[in-house]
Amino acid sequence: MTGQVQAHLDAGERAVQTAYSAFIKHPQLCDPCRKEGADCPEAARLRQAWRDARAAVAA
Repeated sequence: MTGQVQAHLDAGERAVQTAYSAFIKHPQLCDPCRKEGADCPEAARLRQAWRDARAAVAA
């Protein structure tokens, strides 16, 4: 792979990891997520952002 292609792939993987990290950390700080045991709207948005990032890397 050329450096440019590898850099593009690395950026995609970083985006996936950043989105996943945000999704995982959110319930630790969110009272409704912790108390109800279900995703609040923000957690649902973060989950979708993570899924979208994974789909973009796979494409």
